[in-house]
Amino acid sequence: MNRKRSKTTVIFVNKNQSSSKPIQVPTGYIVHWKKYILGILGLFLILISSIFYLIRSNSSVELAKSKLELALLKSKDKLSVIDTSSLKKHYQSIDKKLLTINKYLKARGLKPILTGNEGGEQSDDILSAEEIGEFYDNYLSKIAYNVAYTPMGYPHLGTITSGYGHRENPFSGENVETHKGLDIRANYGDVVKCTANGKVVFAGRRGGYGNCIVIKHGNGFETYYGHLSKILVKVDEDVIAGNDIGKAGSTGRSTGPHLHYEVHKNGKVINPRSFLTL
Repeated sequence: MNRKRSKTTVIFVNKNQSSSKPIQVPTGYIVHWKKYILGILGLFLILISSIFYLIRSNSSVELAKSKLELALLKSKDKLSVIDTSSLKKHYQSIDKKLLTINKYLKARGLKPILTGNEGGEQSDDILSAEEIGEFYDNYLSKIAYNVAYTPMGYPHLGTITSGYGHRENPFSGENVETHKGLDIRANYGDVVKCTANGKVVFAGRRGGYGNCIVIKHGNGFETYYGHLSKILVKVDEDVIAGNDIGKAGSTGRSTGPHLHYEVHKNGKVINPRSFLTL
């Protein structure tokens, strides 16, 4: 048989001494109110402790995360130094090869491109792989420009029948004359190519050259192509090394089909033989 729980009626009275609706609560709540208060306080303390624990744990996680990021940065910097040190051991060897290229450029009348450490040891100012890469990228870009705009190779693959300098007069066999370029054997109508990038500054009839093309390149160079049977370009046209510009012939002061080829540097005629190969 279930025991019926006793209840206590609680009446709240306001300041006007008028009572409100009574409320019935279990008598045990009234008798043992201290225990219930202590229990509530205990739960409150547990809740506060949990909050502080979570805050502290979060701070520890953030601190650990910061330490990890710092360690990764130090590791990255260390690796960067190691890679750069390794690169420095190799690019000294590269510099020697670039200096050899400079000698070829100088032999062709071009100003050598300095490596940045002329007359001294390698500088320690370059500390990153990016800086080293940028240095050589700029350096090689200048070399690429010189290679593109400096006359190189043969305008037509053929035997050289008359060289640069003094020679006998090919018409009379008497007297000595100065030959300003190279005569290259060719059949009538063989294709003639330009030997460097540049702009056509003359294309037409030019005295003893007959049908002639003059191309202006970079670094003060100009090339002449004479005795052509046909001209395939026009004045102010941009050309690229290897482009077809004309066809061989025997116009002008000529004894037979061939190509007359000249190289000028800063307005002066120079020996084209120096530019046929590296």
